[in-house]
Amino acid sequence: VVSTQSTGSSGINAEYGGIKNGHNGFLTAMARYNTSDSSTTRGINWLQKHLDCCGIQNSADWRIEANKAKIWIQSHINDVPDSCCKRLRNQWNPTPGCGLGQALGNSEAIHNGGCYVNMVEWLQTYMPMMGVFCLIFLVFEMAVIVIVFVMRNQAEELTHPVRLN
Repeated sequence: VVSTQSTGSSGINAEYGGIKNGHNGFLTAMARYNTSDSSTTRGINWLQKHLDCCGIQNSADWRIEANKAKIWIQSHINDVPDSCCKRLRNQWNPTPGCGLGQALGNSEAIHNGGCYVNMVEWLQTYMPMMGVFCLIFLVFEMAVIVIVFVMRNQAEELTHPVRLN
């Protein structure tokens, strides 16, 4: 992080590379949605449900990616996963089948915004807090190491006292 910030233009290139890799990773995950890789499906559903989003840039991504994707997307070219759907007030899970026919454009029933922007905004919001937490944890760990060494030295002095002749 320090070297990326200190090198200016290479920092911008590294950030762009990270964004591009994240985007490509999401595309790969969308292509494997609802195949034998159930962890990918659960991950996408969790992300879309908790970040109130759908697709990478918007809900139309599910239709665009249908040509490159596997079983689920090709057989549901006009659909989005139910995890894209807005939840009713008293429901945690959206209504089953609510994503059918929703990949055609803006819809009131689904979250039309993309997950990628929401994810980047979430990271920008919480990264400083996570950094502070990591620094506090590091200081705590260093203090524990110092205490252990001091206690070890005291224990060694008690078991092997220094004799002066």
